[in-house]
Amino acid sequence: MSNYLLDTNIILDIVTKRSLNSSILQRVYNILILENNVFIAACSIPIVDYICKKNYANFYKDLKDFIENTPIVKTPSCFDFNNALYQKDVEDYTVSISAEVINAKVLTNDKIFLKLSKNSIHSDQIILEVLDKKLNNFKIPFLPLKIVNQKFETEFEKGFDKFLTAGWYILGEQLKKFESEFANYCGTKHCVGVANGLDALIIIIEAYKELGIFKVGDEILVPSNTFIASILAISKAGLVPVLVEPNLDDYLIDVSKIEAKITAKTVAMLPVHLYGQVCNMVQINAIAKQYHLKVIEDSAQSHGAIYQGKKCGDLGDASGFSFYPGKNLGALGDGGAITTNDDNVAEVIKAYRNYGSHIKYENKFQGLNSRLDELQAYFLSVKLKSLDHDNESRRKIATYYLNNIKNQKIILPINETKEEHVWHLFVIRTKYRDELQQYLLKNEIESLIHYPIPPHLQNCYKEFQHLHLPITKELSETVLSIPLHPYLQETEIKYIVQVLNNF
Repeated sequence: MSNYLLDTNIILDIVTKRSLNSSILQRVYNILILENNVFIAACSIPIVDYICKKNYANFYKDLKDFIENTPIVKTPSCFDFNNALYQKDVEDYTVSISAEVINAKVLTNDKIFLKLSKNSIHSDQIILEVLDKKLNNFKIPFLPLKIVNQKFETEFEKGFDKFLTAGWYILGEQLKKFESEFANYCGTKHCVGVANGLDALIIIIEAYKELGIFKVGDEILVPSNTFIASILAISKAGLVPVLVEPNLDDYLIDVSKIEAKITAKTVAMLPVHLYGQVCNMVQINAIAKQYHLKVIEDSAQSHGAIYQGKKCGDLGDASGFSFYPGKNLGALGDGGAITTNDDNVAEVIKAYRNYGSHIKYENKFQGLNSRLDELQAYFLSVKLKSLDHDNESRRKIATYYLNNIKNQKIILPINETKEEHVWHLFVIRTKYRDELQQYLLKNEIESLIHYPIPPHLQNCYKEFQHLHLPITKELSETVLSIPLHPYLQETEIKYIVQVLNNF
């Protein structure tokens, strides 16, 4: 379905119910807003605000609610003064060029607008177009990032305007602000923003090398069932990944298999809080203490997850986070961070991310250029305020799935700590995975496989291909992730369950 931008009169028709087809327009609007296809232009707001206050005061609160709940498109500052619509009606022209920003059609009944603007459409036409569609014709993407970020657009635009005006783009005040906020959120003394989640893990390991705690050739224990970045970080830093099988029930590192993998070269464990669930950190930290090992959390998928009253990122010696757009706390590009309570580690990390420089043009270490930029730091500060609320929404959806998906062909995830899990992914298992994925696709539900080829069978790790890791292999052949994000509609959630139960 196309995008549509409402002109000022259509907005007033819907809000004040002043026209004969207002109720139909309201119904169309409700369908479009559900599908994320309707917008209003920023330039229209002061106009409808003025008209409503003056002529329809009883509906002013309704107008405010309408504006708050409808995505707003920024009006461009580039004007074509020779444009026929501009010369006839400046207001209509600004609405028209606002629509061009999002490749939308302007919904209007204005005859002049319809004649002079190529991207306009009469309300009668859109009523037919939308209402002719069956309301139960679902199309559910796995993660619609446009919807996820939509509610933040106004704040994003404010911040971007300040960002442009400030003229400071790297290692500035916005980064300091976010680092302080995220450290407070996680409960740690330090947070250091870096370019991405992989760099976060690499830099932690490199910092321990610079401090003389790790050296090239040392071993780090890591789960074999994980995204490959967890393992790449170890080998990229010159250490040796030692793969440990997961539990089949929660997909996390099997703590009972850790001690058998410890050797004289083992210096650390890197538990991965996969899919949003925290590993058994009591036992992991106990083993680490017994064998004098460091614990490096991979928290890339577990923003806000809690374990015995503490958030991930504060459960080991240091933690790496990813802010890839699809994460529970996602940037609008790549980004990452490191949290730690160790002052010495934090000092090295801050220099290491910036070419190894603690003072400009003085380089203590052979570091990296890996810095979280000012704009992404601002976006993350905005979104951090909603993280706990969004995680709670994820829990509610996951609980509904767990209670209502009832199909003997499908194995649901086992979660013993429901209040702590942040459900970055909802991963089911079935030996009929390919058939199920195609069945979901036919029913317009997108699903993904995390991850179809386990790290030890990847071409880049040929040295691991001899390993016998049956649980990891089984998971790679049977797991399927279904849609779960805070903005799933109730009808969509029920439809997903219905389709799965009918498989």
